[in-house]
Amino acid sequence: MTAIFRLLQAAFGNRLKLMEQNGAKTPTIGRIGVGPRSIVLVNTPELVQQLLVERAEDFQKGPGLRIVSRPLLGNGLLTSEGEEHLHRRRMVAPAFAHQRVSKYGAIMERRALQATESWRDGETIDLAQSMMRLTLGIVGETLFDADLLADADSLAADITFVQRHALLQMRIPFKLPTSRLLEKAGKRLDATVYGMIRARRESGRDHGDLLSMLLLSRDEETGEHLSDQAIRDEAMTSFLAGHETTAQALSWAWYLLIKHPEHMARLRAEGMPYALLVVKETMRLYPPAYVIGRSALRDTEIGGFKIRNDEMVFAAPWLLHRDPRFFPDPLRFDPERFRSEQQIPKFAYIPFGAGRRICIGNQFALMEAQTVLCTIAPRFDFELAVKREVEPEPLFTIRPKNGVPVRIRER
Repeated sequence: MTAIFRLLQAAFGNRLKLMEQNGAKTPTIGRIGVGPRSIVLVNTPELVQQLLVERAEDFQKGPGLRIVSRPLLGNGLLTSEGEEHLHRRRMVAPAFAHQRVSKYGAIMERRALQATESWRDGETIDLAQSMMRLTLGIVGETLFDADLLADADSLAADITFVQRHALLQMRIPFKLPTSRLLEKAGKRLDATVYGMIRARRESGRDHGDLLSMLLLSRDEETGEHLSDQAIRDEAMTSFLAGHETTAQALSWAWYLLIKHPEHMARLRAEGMPYALLVVKETMRLYPPAYVIGRSALRDTEIGGFKIRNDEMVFAAPWLLHRDPRFFPDPLRFDPERFRSEQQIPKFAYIPFGAGRRICIGNQFALMEAQTVLCTIAPRFDFELAVKREVEPEPLFTIRPKNGVPVRIRER
């Protein structure tokens, strides 16, 4: 009965509360029960540094990304390992170089303005849905020179459906059947990405964006251009990761700013510098990547703690970012924490991961979130349309459960 209960708890229970309970029992490092199996939880900045940097060669990505997510993401940057991962990172990196990201700002601002054109004074909207639509539009234009706005809602629904299935599969030890709905969602996402690839090949033009870079790239060993499948895998990874995390960060940022109008006022007064503090503090409280999983490639150790070959090891930004040892009064929304980041222990704050697998689009995401906040905040006031607290829902990212419904007031 205990094993069945643990399985049900892992599959359907409140995973964030379960994580917090296990974190309280494991202040440094130790084994914890997750469903029918155990994992090693690493819970101090020093040990996280060992896991993600100093002993990174002893680990690979966890099975959630390597296996469960592979049908959707293929062998892209998030799922590849070793030399293949390094090759793909070098291939994608130019699209996220600082000088190129700085040029995306005008597109981000224009898209943010367009997103608000249909908003009417006094109406109620879901800001979380609006941010998903907006970031889909931004990633579509900046990285693929494609307009995805017309299909934004259906694409977001398909992405959510695939995520829920993959997440449930990760939590249980047996293979879930593939439903027709799941197949259709995957095919629609594939059709979107392959359609962009086909249109670009037919145009023959170099747009200077990520998609053109992928089409012009060559295999390091054979010298041949990448196949459509390889381009699809990388494009799908950037397409999904490039909008999902920023959309959720923005949704939570608006929620926190609405609840703390004094910080909304400072955002309007100080602009981009304060927006950066808001975004960083938002990702502290609601880190999009709330847990980082690794699988041991061999017998090894972290901080003297023995780890067996093939054992799962987790670091949890959700726990580190909310730990009073590293952040005084940790549940308080206080962007001023990031005025001087020297006070924050290294590796206590890892919203984009760390080490060689740190998120390649981190500067893109920060600039996008800052630009959107500074474009919309001076034009509108928001009032929460529900009395309840918005609860976090852990899918692949931390989403606001049931969205962020607000009433709009034009300023």
